[in-house]
Amino acid sequence: MKLSKDSNTLLKFMSTKSGSFPSHVNLNKKTIDILKILFDDISNAHRFLLECKKIGLIYNCSWDVIYSSKQIPQPKNFNYNSFPREIRNHITEYAHGVIRYSFSLFDRKITILFVVEDGVEGKIGAYNKYIDKIVMLLYIINEYSAKHCSKTLTIYLYLTSHKKGLPRSNMETLDEIHINSAFTTACPADSEIVVFRKEEWFKVLTHEAFHSFGLDFSEGSADRCKKEILEIFPVKSDVNLYESYTECWAEILNIAFISFLFDNNHTFEVFVNSFNLLIANEMNYSFFQLSKILTFMGLKYSDLYGDRDHHKINRDTLYKENTNVLSYYVIKTILLNNFQGFLSWCATNNLSLLQFKKTPTNELEFCKFIKRNFKSKTMLENMKCADKLVKDKRNAYVNNNLRMSLCEMG
Repeated sequence: MKLSKDSNTLLKFMSTKSGSFPSHVNLNKKTIDILKILFDDISNAHRFLLECKKIGLIYNCSWDVIYSSKQIPQPKNFNYNSFPREIRNHITEYAHGVIRYSFSLFDRKITILFVVEDGVEGKIGAYNKYIDKIVMLLYIINEYSAKHCSKTLTIYLYLTSHKKGLPRSNMETLDEIHINSAFTTACPADSEIVVFRKEEWFKVLTHEAFHSFGLDFSEGSADRCKKEILEIFPVKSDVNLYESYTECWAEILNIAFISFLFDNNHTFEVFVNSFNLLIANEMNYSFFQLSKILTFMGLKYSDLYGDRDHHKINRDTLYKENTNVLSYYVIKTILLNNFQGFLSWCATNNLSLLQFKKTPTNELEFCKFIKRNFKSKTMLENMKCADKLVKDKRNAYVNNNLRMSLCEMG
């Protein structure tokens, strides 16, 4: 298993410039026990995949060249305006082919459509490998999900080359075109997941699957929780905490998949060692991205919560978002910084490891976890490291990208 070219670029930068960032994490026994659960889940998913391949269950596909924009597959539950305008135009301009897979798994009817910018003929084998990873992911999600969610599932993967990045001017407000990569709805019977960038596609699909299969708490009323968070960070934000929960899990599972597939022998010892190395880099990168965004706004992390006059003036004047910046970058980094505590919290408080217990009390407990960790010693120390690192402006891609995760399968 190799990492993508962009991931290798970022990993090289982080490993050579990260200074006093931690290079690994001292995993406690509770974390190792939880990693064993994830390892076993992925191992079972891998065995299930091999059985599916043996009986020819999942590679039932067809493909077409796209000659007209009318041939581009469109979601049925969302209109075309659900895409950012630049993405709509990009897909219309560059969509070259479509590959369709259809099969039934776990008493669910599943259709997966790849809309691609390059030629299709002779490349089906590459997309079969994408399907392998998706089937393994869906196996695990199905094990934890409510059975009434996503009885039929259509996944639209528009593998565009359009990457997330900072606006050219800090007069612009961070919006969907800079931050988002996908959309879906929470736990419908007839579900659609739409991913519109190739960048981070597997991690993004994992994130959206949490919503679509009802593993998060997006269906609940989080008004009290929102109030609690805005008492910590009094900024203009919708504070969708379920996005933070989901994104943290998506990044952890993404690293778990990479760690498993890295070792052809699939041993737990190698899995843990790989996970430890990658999660440390992912944490460091999360701080780097948070510092990058705050620097773009003209803010420091302390401006988000400080009670001095200049803190209040700075955040009231400079903090702006048109999408879930606080949830995706700030609160997610708080969770990832103490990912061991996050995993332990999930194992203790959830219905199952991944399935959030959707009660007001549990949502408030989740808020309390965030409040306990937003100003921890390691949180503040790592922010200082990131603030220094952001000053290195020599690599345009490193400086400008807004991807949420470092690790991506090649």
